[in-house]
Amino acid sequence: MKPLVGLLYNPAVPGVLDALGNKVDHIEVVPDRLWFDNGFGSRDRFSLATDAIEQLKRYCDDRHVIGHGIGLSLPSAIPLDEDLLQQVTKIHHELGFAWYSEHLSMFLVPGRSVPNAQAGLGLPIIMSQEVIDIMAPKIQSMRNHLGLDLLLENPTIFSSIPDQQFSEPQFFSKLHSATGAGILLDLHNLYANTVNLGISADTYLRQLDPDLVCEIHLAGGDLLHGFHTDSHSQLTPHEVWKLAYEWVPRFKNLRAITFEYHESYHYRFGVEGISKELDRMHALASASQNSCAEEMLGC
Repeated sequence: MKPLVGLLYNPAVPGVLDALGNKVDHIEVVPDRLWFDNGFGSRDRFSLATDAIEQLKRYCDDRHVIGHGIGLSLPSAIPLDEDLLQQVTKIHHELGFAWYSEHLSMFLVPGRSVPNAQAGLGLPIIMSQEVIDIMAPKIQSMRNHLGLDLLLENPTIFSSIPDQQFSEPQFFSKLHSATGAGILLDLHNLYANTVNLGISADTYLRQLDPDLVCEIHLAGGDLLHGFHTDSHSQLTPHEVWKLAYEWVPRFKNLRAITFEYHESYHYRFGVEGISKELDRMHALASASQNSCAEEMLGC
């Protein structure tokens, strides 16, 4: 079955959907962007962005919707935020997510005056059995609430943790064995790590279980003080397309290919640039069925 082709939803995407809706099979929604979180202990903790939700719903009727969370911070050694999970579940019941993903990163760390504190960016995790044991009951709780297949996304890392018990591909496999969670493979994050950490993308992908990859992300970023950032500020660079053309046909359980960009950078490429990106994504999705990716390397 041909993978779906779509976009991460942001405030600029409605205009894209109005112009290019026939090219977009799915939209991926970050539910955390659909409300204001007033913090633990607030009488009404979540204030819904009602107008934004109603606008979003108009684009959900004739395409698939995927949930992509950023707030649960599953590897953190703190309790699962059950109130936030309940709020995500309510949005799922309204929008009907096909599946749900979170990040293999820590966004929350223990705080003194609050139950947890935002780290400001995704922090790398220790790839150990202990962390799998921390994540497993949280993932089970998510599955109980949502009733959906769950995926974890590989992170961008700016400073590696030495002497890990498992490599990241090994960690994904062991996490799947413990929880059934699949992989959202962000090829741009992987490319950023080749720049920032000097790792080999091909070695990483050869170690990864291809049957666990259910979705891929494409994106672009910028260099900042010598680091390649996952800023979602550019179209997908050639290096990432090259990885995609070579490896995507090997992912037999791939369901979707998603392009991510931040609305503040829409001016850089506009609707025309996104149209071309979607065309290449559809060609990539077709290649995943017939393994003709080698013919596409010149694109």
